[in-house]
Amino acid sequence: MTSHDAYGPRAAKALVPIRAHADILTHDLCAMFHAALLAHAGRDDVLTQLDAKDFWASQESHPLRQLLDADLKHQTLQQSAQDMGRTLAYLGVENAWLVETYDTLITELRRHPLIQSLTPAQRDPLRDVLVSRFMASLSGIVAGQRQVVYGQQRVMGAVTRLIETCTTLNDFARALLDTLLTLEGMVAGTFARPDKNGTLQYEIVAGATVERHASTFADYQSLPNIYGDNPLGCGPSGCAWRSGKPQCSVMITREPSLSPWHQIARELGYISHATIPIQDANREPRAILSLYHAAPGYFSTTDFSDILDRLCTVLSAAVARLSQDAPPVHYSIRANYRERLTQGALIMLYQPIVDLNTGRLAKVEALARLRDPDGTHVSPTHFLPAFGARELRQMFSLGLRQAVADLKNWDHRGLHTSVSVNLPAQALSDPEYLAIARAVLHDAAMEPNRITFELLETDETGLRDTIVRQMVNRWRRLGVRLAQDDLGSGYSSLLRMERLAVDEVKIDQEFVQTVARSPRKALQFIHHLTRLVHDIGLSVVIEGVESRGLMEAATILGADAAQGYAISQPITADALRSWYRDFDLVVAPERPTTALGAYATLLLRGTLLDLARSRPTLLGHIICEPCTIAAYIENGTAARSAALKDSYAKLVAVIRAGADPQRYEKAHNRLEQLLRMEIRREEHTAAPAAPGIDKPHGTAFLGPP
Repeated sequence: MTSHDAYGPRAAKALVPIRAHADILTHDLCAMFHAALLAHAGRDDVLTQLDAKDFWASQESHPLRQLLDADLKHQTLQQSAQDMGRTLAYLGVENAWLVETYDTLITELRRHPLIQSLTPAQRDPLRDVLVSRFMASLSGIVAGQRQVVYGQQRVMGAVTRLIETCTTLNDFARALLDTLLTLEGMVAGTFARPDKNGTLQYEIVAGATVERHASTFADYQSLPNIYGDNPLGCGPSGCAWRSGKPQCSVMITREPSLSPWHQIARELGYISHATIPIQDANREPRAILSLYHAAPGYFSTTDFSDILDRLCTVLSAAVARLSQDAPPVHYSIRANYRERLTQGALIMLYQPIVDLNTGRLAKVEALARLRDPDGTHVSPTHFLPAFGARELRQMFSLGLRQAVADLKNWDHRGLHTSVSVNLPAQALSDPEYLAIARAVLHDAAMEPNRITFELLETDETGLRDTIVRQMVNRWRRLGVRLAQDDLGSGYSSLLRMERLAVDEVKIDQEFVQTVARSPRKALQFIHHLTRLVHDIGLSVVIEGVESRGLMEAATILGADAAQGYAISQPITADALRSWYRDFDLVVAPERPTTALGAYATLLLRGTLLDLARSRPTLLGHIICEPCTIAAYIENGTAARSAALKDSYAKLVAVIRAGADPQRYEKAHNRLEQLLRMEIRREEHTAAPAAPGIDKPHGTAFLGPP
């Protein structure tokens, strides 16, 4: 009999003798099929963990149920067989099992009482039809299994390429989930990071079901936790986080450890589940990736176990390159931030940068905020983690256009200055940023040299030097200025200055703001870094200047400019005009009025004395030079002056007596100790910040001195 004879009128005629008993024979064939497969499965295989009801629930279009259909078409059988092949692949059924199982079925079919009860004239045509259909279904099943394998290989290749194409962790996680959801039967995926309480916050979700319900997850009071002493930390997410190993469930609703999530799994149609820990290069957990499939046991097969291991490796590599330390932002909040950006809620505030030599405005830095309906503003620390490459480009375009428009408006009103705008590190590899900047400057007819782009301190070691230099040269040909922001916050800071050929650098405020706790360390950092930057012909801006003392110390140590709450908090474009009209800064390095300024003077003088120790003539000259710290001591309060004056007099006496190292160190340390006490007092009792749009991050807002 040819395969064509297994369908159509001849096949229908051959099936007539068993038509009345078709249901019985179909039931027996299905039972034999399941039993034969189980005979091949090991104790840990998915099949062994499913009862017959669960197994057949996953086999709705099983071709064995169609074999006795008189109207069956070959195409229909092939399609249902391929569907079953894909499902069996999900369960980890191997080709060899199927071949042997079908061989067993054919043998058992010949022995079946119903078949044996037929006459040879009835039995032979029926057997030929069924055997032909058996072989056709086996061929379709194998084809379906291959489709699953090829699909998984294709998806894993695409996942690996994502590391090279994505520039933010947000984009990578979003593209990763979208790619994984192209696997047949995959219904949802989530990317989550823990908040300060260890509760996992779902930041990125994919799949229609989870997207519809993500905003209500918190209503279930069952968000997973990462800590083992929390009942919600005993599920797969907590175990994956702590063990560093993927956790899989054959059927979510059958596992007691997943009981807090049984209800939502039923509602959303999630059958099996995998939780994958995302670790950094030091094998420290950073995030959790969760995947959900509509078939039981999909993630628990041997083949998919290899895929999970590969995913762990790929994810670790992505985190190492695209690390993000910002707090987690819930999916619904992320969506809200992106929507508000699109709807025009972006506003630029401006923080003045003051020239420390003249006391006048040097430029302003444009700082992006998202406007709330109540008039308050959301800081970038909250909304930037929610943005991917597309949103970052959109924010750059909107922010730059707004800053240039405000610059022109200030010109018309008599305030002529320039503006700095933050430029993400991605701009060194994404030419769209350059195109945006060129278009904005052209449309506004703005002089390019009035715009400074501040490159955020981010490691670009993944980019070749030639690529970085080419992109920097293209920005320079645009005529704008470049600055390196947050100098000192990255290990490659000094190398980065050479790579980027910037015009100025900004010293990271995190170092500056330790001044009250460690004045020597903070001021030495400012002093040495300022000298180094000046030696290569660049200017230095000190960020985070939140007291007059720090502003005075920065001036004494040679910094060119400063910004921070001691000068002004970020303000609106209109408020800047009023600030400019009233502000006047006078800093006299030769007569410090603060303990921090005096300490900076002492630091410089100590450096000179150390250098001059081997040259008596020079040492004597330095000793005889009036020391500006005396001005601070003479102008201090009576209680302070007595102790400081006595300590300073003893230091001078020791120096004049021959600079005995031990006596000098003792006298110098005593003076330092008194000045540190004054620094702590002055830094912590500075005037509170004036009311404004943004809450201050520091302790002092002095306004015009």
